[in-house]
Parts: sequence; structure tokens; C-alpha cells
Amino acid sequence: MIKHRRLVATVGCLAAVGTAGVAVAADGATDIKVAPAPTLAAGQTAPFDAAGVKAVRRGKPIPAGYILVGQTVDVQRGAKSAGAALTFRCPGTTRLRTFGVVGNAGFSAVDRNYPGHRQTAVMSFPPPRLAHSTGTVYAVCR
Repeated sequence: MIKHRRLVATVGCLAAVGTAGVAVAADGATDIKVAPAPTLAAGQTAPFDAAGVKAVRRGKPIPAGYILVGQTVDVQRGAKSAGAALTFRCPGTTRLRTFGVVGNAGFSAVDRNYPGHRQTAVMSFPPPRLAHSTGTVYAVCR
């Protein structure tokens, strides 16, 4: 036979565990969509200032020899931390110079020694205070 105190303690523990499960379920799943963005080539307008590349400036034509390869990231947040792993590869014999962002898709290069390489991986994370964010990450290739 269960004693009254043990019954109350057991019901209290079950209620606490049940409430925690509901709180986690309320967050729901994070929906992340990644799609290729149109590649921008010489003569088209640059959408950002490329850090470390003086030739690529926002609102100015992209100079000859540069190609901007992009991926658009759309995140509908459910979990507190979720992101996307993106791989960028420069076309032909071009090499990575830097990255740029349009919108509110934050990013971090996995390998910091990417300049001069053809390919690298990038992690994209949305700002922590936004429930929905979208943006495009571009690799500047030359």
C-alpha cells in the first residue's frame, strides 16, 4: 500500500516532468531552407562591401575577374540554437577571397585559412532574438 506522502511526492515529480516535456515541445522544430542564390558576375552591382577586397563595394559594379557565389538561408526558429552548414566552391580556377552577407544570416567560416582555396565550409546561424530570419551568404571569388 502506498503511503500518502509517497503518493503526493510521486504525483509531484510526474507533474514536474510532464511540464518540462511540454515546455520543450512548445519550442517545436526549427525549419531551415538553403537554396542557391543567383551568381553575381563582373558588371553587376555588388550587394555589400567585401571585407579585405577594396574592389568590391556596395552599389558599385563588380570588377572583371570577380564572381560572387551565394546561398540563401531561411530559418524559422523553433529550437534555441540551430543553423546550417554551407559549402562554397569557387568556379573554374578562381579562389576564395572573402565572404559577405545580405540580410540577417550570420555566419562563421569553419576554416579561417580559406583565402586562396577553392572550397570551404561555413556555418550559418540566425540572430538569437529573431523567430524568422533570411539572408544570403556570398563567397567572393577571383
